[in-house]
Amino acid sequence: MAAHHAPTRVRNRPRPAGLQRLWPVLALVAVSIVALTTTSGGGPPLAVYPAAGTPVASPSTQISFRGAGTDDLSGLQVRGSRTGLHRGRLLAHSDGRGASFLPSAPFAPGETVSVRADRPLAGAQGGAVRFRILTPVPGLVLRPQPDAGGTARVSQRFRTEPGLRPPRVQVLTRTAGVSPGFLMTAPKMERGQDGAMIADGSGRLVWYHPAPKGTSIYDFRSQSYRGKPVLTWWEGRVLYSKGYGQDAIYDSSYRRIATVRGANGYQADLHEFQLTPRGTAYITAFQPVDYDLSSVGGGRAAPVFDSIVQEIDIRTGLVEFEWHSLGHIPPTDSYAQYSVFERSPYDPFHVNSVDEEPGGRLLISARNTSAAYELDRASGRIVARLGGKRSSYAMGAGTAFVAQHDVRHHGPREITVFDNGSGVPHAGRRPARGLVLELDRGARRVSLGRALERPRPVLALSQGDVQELPDGGYFVGWGGSAPYMSEFGHDGRLLFDAAFLPGGANSYRSYLMPWRARPWYAPKVAAARRPDRVQVWASWNGATGVAAWDVLGGVTPGALRAVATVPRTGFETPAAVRGAYRYVAVRARASDGSVLGTSPARRVTP
Repeated sequence: MAAHHAPTRVRNRPRPAGLQRLWPVLALVAVSIVALTTTSGGGPPLAVYPAAGTPVASPSTQISFRGAGTDDLSGLQVRGSRTGLHRGRLLAHSDGRGASFLPSAPFAPGETVSVRADRPLAGAQGGAVRFRILTPVPGLVLRPQPDAGGTARVSQRFRTEPGLRPPRVQVLTRTAGVSPGFLMTAPKMERGQDGAMIADGSGRLVWYHPAPKGTSIYDFRSQSYRGKPVLTWWEGRVLYSKGYGQDAIYDSSYRRIATVRGANGYQADLHEFQLTPRGTAYITAFQPVDYDLSSVGGGRAAPVFDSIVQEIDIRTGLVEFEWHSLGHIPPTDSYAQYSVFERSPYDPFHVNSVDEEPGGRLLISARNTSAAYELDRASGRIVARLGGKRSSYAMGAGTAFVAQHDVRHHGPREITVFDNGSGVPHAGRRPARGLVLELDRGARRVSLGRALERPRPVLALSQGDVQELPDGGYFVGWGGSAPYMSEFGHDGRLLFDAAFLPGGANSYRSYLMPWRARPWYAPKVAAARRPDRVQVWASWNGATGVAAWDVLGGVTPGALRAVATVPRTGFETPAAVRGAYRYVAVRARASDGSVLGTSPARRVTP
């Protein structure tokens, strides 16, 4: 009988008191390359990611544990069926309630990985959690193309900010009862300057941030990070309607304070960047793999896109949760037809939103199955389906949705859905709408609370969102084939409607949100001499508190005095002042008269 060797345990040396407060806590573990049988420790099972049974984990995956800190995680062993036992590092998550093991070497494609520890592990069989490493698609290279850029035929132009070329926002309808807040969108154009955009309720520009050269921006909005309001978005390149990039977080002075990247070898996808109060972010990713598609007419090793959901610890970049569609949703649930002649790998699921529900469940939307799924977080198991071919709920009259986006829960009974109405085979071309659905969880039935429909119907083959507003109304972004954004009252009445100009501009999602900002950079001024006056233009990209502008003039930059005050009239405010001033500057004032910022002096040009 072979002897069993004691496992190598994580040992933490006593730290000086000052180091106890340092973040992050870093523990190193050497996993001995020996065979052993682990013991069962006390306490509830630790969640492990990739979860037990995952068939397509990344070769460069970390192995994440939730429910215990590094001090409690002992006897850890990670073995590949081909590569043997792995050494690595054990890094603490920033909340102290989990850790990730980072192997020193990657796993082999197709091998099975076994994970053991002294603590019980969720999904373990025979004392070990097991998952399989993906098989890559031979010869497949994904090359996302850079955004075309260029200058749109119709766009806004400013003397003070000549580098900005945002589209216009035209307000089509505005009635009493419109909610306060700013429009937050990310316009993208076949030709033009993509970017993140804030506009006021009249459609006037407040802030514009051009996308980095060759990239696009998606899912721009305001969220909360570490208790403070921030701006967030995805930026990167697009291929096959999937994003390959990273996520950004900016503070209220427009400084970049964090970049969130996909982990385990994945690039962040454009579809979701959802912050949590815990300092984490949910993101999506797509990974092409070889997989058994014989159930839908493919081969036993055919190229397919796996849809992945990750929760990333923003401060460390470590994974706190990971879920794979393959192994949980059968390809036969998809309405997307498989074809061996497609240039792109088969995309049966196309996950496009992630939302947390009470009790630790997650609500995800899969466009190509026309269904939403409730997941048990610890195991990744699907506990309920909403819509699609095998709905767990009886779908009442008017509740069926097609190729949907942005599924969100609101309390125990209400869910909002952007129903694209078309975009998958055999679905027809029904106009898009927002849905407010009422769930009777006891009876397992869905009824229609409200349908949000634009008076002039919109076809939206992809993208779109429904935002529930604080006053009970709803804001709808109509997606990637429509330039519209609309606000509806709680009764479904259209209160506000706007559109991008030129018509080719659109946004993945659009929001109506509160925002207050004072930029870290100074205001801008431009000036030109006229025969009888000096014409001045003032702007401060992103400032929300400017009520008026003082114009300062003088013969030298160091001897300027106030010569006029004008109310702010838009993103760029013009002013005409009489006098032979050689230099001018502008000073921003709040409604209470306080000074918010002053521009550098600028020489008046002919």
